[in-house]
Amino acid sequence: MNLLLWSSVTIAVFVAARWLFLRTKFPLLHPVLVSTLTLVVIVEVCGRHYADYGQGTHWLGWILGPGVVAMAVPVYDSRALILSRAGLLLAVVVSALLFSLATTAGLLALFGADRLIIQSLSLKAVTSAVAMAIAREAHALPIVAGVGAMFAAVLGAAIGPWVLHRTGVCDPRAVGLALGCGSHAVGTARAFELGEEQGTFASVGLSLTTLAAALICPMLFLWFA
Repeated sequence: MNLLLWSSVTIAVFVAARWLFLRTKFPLLHPVLVSTLTLVVIVEVCGRHYADYGQGTHWLGWILGPGVVAMAVPVYDSRALILSRAGLLLAVVVSALLFSLATTAGLLALFGADRLIIQSLSLKAVTSAVAMAIAREAHALPIVAGVGAMFAAVLGAAIGPWVLHRTGVCDPRAVGLALGCGSHAVGTARAFELGEEQGTFASVGLSLTTLAAALICPMLFLWFA
């Protein structure tokens, strides 16, 4: 009953949120953001623990695996173009990662945040699982790193396309890279909604950013520590 209840509620809420987003096209009504907030309210109002909700929806997390793997198919189809621009793509990804690390750490330091908070939240440009692993290795705060990464992912997917359009960034490759580098998996899913080319380059940005972060961030944390 727990499985049937929470799975049904989650699917129904997401379908309703997606319908609302498609009708309004308002960036802040992105279905991931709206459904997440709605489900938090429902769980709290019902007085249930998150563990109950997690047990009732664990299979939804499992089926994300094939979906993530499927993102590699258009990347493989475009491998010739990607390899021909490998140097440029790597430069964009590394510079985007370093910019995210520097600006986040700088703003938090300006407001007097603790070093562990700075290290954890500066990983917001990295997908949550990797961000938590890096934070754990750096003896920072994995939960804070995971929440920061998820917040950046949802916010970037919600308003990222609108901001890029308003600033004149219309090239599908640039849009895809921006969403993949800044909003990782959620941004990549949003990029595929915009088009296959956007999704392909978002997948590349997601993959390269994760790899670069795993190599660069531990060394930076050790150096600044």
